[in-house]
Amino acid sequence: MSIENIEIPEIPHGHGLSFKKGVADGLLETKEHESTCHETHLANYRRGYEIGEALKKVISNKVKA
Repeated sequence: MSIENIEIPEIPHGHGLSFKKGVADGLLETKEHESTCHETHLANYRRGYEIGEALKKVISNKVKA
């Protein structure tokens, strides 16, 4: 199993859940969890969202028609 080179930024202690919520929302094209993140965690949510969008593109390119 190989995953394209996607760089994950350093995540401050305590911000991992916000980052993971962002990744999930990016994969699913939703912003369902954005409102549940504390305002000080939004930057990490948004970084996660970008990673989720990138992962979605990588996965989409690998799906056989």
